[in-house]
Amino acid sequence: MSLKDKVFSDVFAQKQNLVTGIEARAKIAFTAVALLINLLSPTIYTPIGIAVFCLITLLSIKIPPGLLLLRLTMPLVMAVIVLIIQTFLYGGTPLFTIPIWGFHLVGYAEGLARGLLIMGRVIGGVSLILFLSMSTPTNKLLLAASWFRVPKIFIELTLLVYRYVFVLIEEVVAIRNAQKVRLGYCNWRQSMKSLGILGGSLILRAYDRADRIFDAMIARGYTGTMAINYQPRFGRKDYLATLGLSAILVVFYLVGRLRI
Repeated sequence: MSLKDKVFSDVFAQKQNLVTGIEARAKIAFTAVALLINLLSPTIYTPIGIAVFCLITLLSIKIPPGLLLLRLTMPLVMAVIVLIIQTFLYGGTPLFTIPIWGFHLVGYAEGLARGLLIMGRVIGGVSLILFLSMSTPTNKLLLAASWFRVPKIFIELTLLVYRYVFVLIEEVVAIRNAQKVRLGYCNWRQSMKSLGILGGSLILRAYDRADRIFDAMIARGYTGTMAINYQPRFGRKDYLATLGLSAILVVFYLVGRLRI
């Protein structure tokens, strides 16, 4: 399986193991409460603990470290930028000075502490989202969302978008490969022209496919809403998993109150 297939699918969530077997509703509730604790934590210890727990859990179900790093790269870059900005623009206690072109950039202790806290919250929050998305199939997530009374229109649109975004990706790959065979990217000018054609073709194909899909849905009895019902009940295993996740949330909360 290629890296593209791993990045743009929930292949790991479809595997059977201890983590993916946890009820989707329990994981959604755990993630929501953990995100709240992560955002409200006055110290960096809780975000670090959340990130470590989530990443170790994902590694334990055989998710490649390179894939996790790839998905964390962009949030890490943004977090580092915020850290730098906070260090030099917030606070009043000078920590260090960097001379640049006759100017002196002053880093402040309060800004560094605040930047590290924000950075930790970003990493902790992203780790929670990765934990939820990479250990729970999308269809189960959306069905569980219906149990939480999420509006049906949102669930229906998400289901359709998730299904057909991969179809559009395949269309992009096919068009781009055809352009490459015809030397469509031999120089910069030709590359820009080819990208414009690719974008236009993709829009036209998406519109045409949407029209055909809607006709097919009407032919199959679609009346404007889908029948979405979440039937599974909590079993003994699900109650034990929920109890364990609740204990972990308590630990996260208490860790955030540490003063070291």
